[in-house]
Amino acid sequence: MENPKWRKCILKADSRDIIKKIPDNSIDFILTDPPYNLGQHSTGNIPLPGRSAMNNDLAEWDKIDFNPEEWADEFIRILKPTGNLFIFTSYNQLGRWYNCLDHRFDTSNFMIWHKTNPAPKIFKAGFLNSCEMIFTCWNKKHTWNFISQAEMHNFIQSPICMSPERLKNPKHPTQKPVSILKRMIEIASNKDDIIFDPFMGVGSTGVAALELDRRFIGVELEESYFAAAKIRIEDTLTISDKKTDMPNKYTEEDQNSMKVCDSNVAYQTTLFELDEFFHPEQKQTISAQNLASRLQPIIKWPGGKEKELKYILPNAPSFKRYFEPFVGGGSVFMAMTATEYYINDFSSELISLYNNIATSNENFFWYAELMDKSWGNCVKFFNDNRVLVEKYLEYREEKIIQEDLKNYIHDFCVSKKDEIFAILGNEISSLPSIIMKEMETNLFRKMVRMRKLEMEKHMLPEKDLDDNIETAIKSAVYMNYRYLYNNKSIADCAPTLHSALFFFMRNYAYSGMFRYSSKGDFNVPYGGIAYNSKLMAKKLNYYRSKPLLRHFSNTMIYNLDFEEFLRTANPNEDDFVFLDPPYDSEFSTYAQNAFTKKDQERLANYMVNECRAKWMMIIKNTDFIYGLYNKDGINIRTFDKEYLVSFMNRNDKKVTHLLITNY
Repeated sequence: MENPKWRKCILKADSRDIIKKIPDNSIDFILTDPPYNLGQHSTGNIPLPGRSAMNNDLAEWDKIDFNPEEWADEFIRILKPTGNLFIFTSYNQLGRWYNCLDHRFDTSNFMIWHKTNPAPKIFKAGFLNSCEMIFTCWNKKHTWNFISQAEMHNFIQSPICMSPERLKNPKHPTQKPVSILKRMIEIASNKDDIIFDPFMGVGSTGVAALELDRRFIGVELEESYFAAAKIRIEDTLTISDKKTDMPNKYTEEDQNSMKVCDSNVAYQTTLFELDEFFHPEQKQTISAQNLASRLQPIIKWPGGKEKELKYILPNAPSFKRYFEPFVGGGSVFMAMTATEYYINDFSSELISLYNNIATSNENFFWYAELMDKSWGNCVKFFNDNRVLVEKYLEYREEKIIQEDLKNYIHDFCVSKKDEIFAILGNEISSLPSIIMKEMETNLFRKMVRMRKLEMEKHMLPEKDLDDNIETAIKSAVYMNYRYLYNNKSIADCAPTLHSALFFFMRNYAYSGMFRYSSKGDFNVPYGGIAYNSKLMAKKLNYYRSKPLLRHFSNTMIYNLDFEEFLRTANPNEDDFVFLDPPYDSEFSTYAQNAFTKKDQERLANYMVNECRAKWMMIIKNTDFIYGLYNKDGINIRTFDKEYLVSFMNRNDKKVTHLLITNY
């Protein structure tokens, strides 16, 4: 399995749309469990005298008018001449499947799944539903892997899917045991064959296929089932012994967490990847609508290229290994698919963060979670001390003067010293602190500014008053963490804590900027009210997610000068280098390390004259930069970018950027 990514492709979509995009004669085995339409005849829950009603366990999706004829032509089109078709069905659909498929295959038959533990019939009014039919079709020269006559019986016997394999949340009424699916896949396909299930449910067919070293394409429309399937199938790729039947390892707690993954955590294949599944050699392309399904950047970074992926990915070449000398927040790194990744940045703090994530450093997560908890403690402190709002109202109504307000806030902070330190928690409050000073300063300044605003414009509603005072409290906590971040002894003696502080600053600094004073201290203020509700837990969960860690498992991380990195990593003709260097500017706002015109010249010289790999650069257009790359064999294209922030009016909000390649 040289490229495990192409072992699976799962999509949350309508199968009727997806199947049309699958090439002719491309599927080795269709194994699926479509709707039975039994729900149309259901009487719902059965009332039981003196007891709770018995749920017949039928889902709404089974009540649709499913038409086998609609699928027959597409199944035949996509199936290889040597392929097999197995369809779980019921008495009311078997004839319809037979009528539309029997005459189009050399052979059709049916199998029986005998359930050794069927659901009981309370009133003993008929046979138990202990058998389920599987309609089968094949042509001459099809795949058939029998060893002995004993294996050739057209029935499979097993219990229905039970705990712990059966998921509880979401509970799928027709979840099949992986064991019987594996038996069918073993019989009717070979290693590396493509198994297709257009009604994937919670992904049992995908699990079975991948454990047997087949490839798998699955489609599911219902969100909760798709989310559960995605988790199960992604995890299956980590199973070391695919030849052993593995019990379902999910606890009830795990199953309760199987909810639709948001874009910060999601790793789901998309339509363009379906095409790549059949043609992995093609260029990596992506559309604006499926960008959100990609792995997200590691951190917000000035000049990040997340919005430029719509230009970058369609223009990327085919390649094996990926290299990025200025990785920054990792937007492009996380969006690329490669056999190996080599990333670098000159910022030691940034690379420390990458290493802590890649190695799942629990000390880093412990510190970061303490800081995140303190953010929640700020809210509790405010709710416990709403007297601050009352005191501001006295000041607004001129019942007290500004000096009285200042004295009150001072006395308040002194009296609440223990509560204020408790916001930070014992572990952090034991470190050097300016929390008391900052709490007093921020509360007083915020109230004075609120009064000025109200005098100039209009009275603030109650919620705005609350938000502003909460901002003052959180700003004090932020300033305390900024003070710790600037403490050189912490950077030297507690690098993991310093990395967690760096992560915190990146999340809560105004507009994500990183600016330093002449003394080398980080000096960006708190982001303000818009950041009050921001928590780091979501980001930390993403850092722990299996798809992200799987991405890092094939990644080498460097902290070098860009040229040293490129000479050390040594990309070759089959590789791809993406470059997002610092722009040609007269100032350095976001970092302590300047990138000079000589550095730009050094970079251009290496890329144009020495680099053997294919490469792409995104950079702001200036005459100097254009002149460096306006050479034979170098292609230059342009696009416009609009910035949300123009810091201190030092750059235009709308500028032209260059997309430069050597191919």
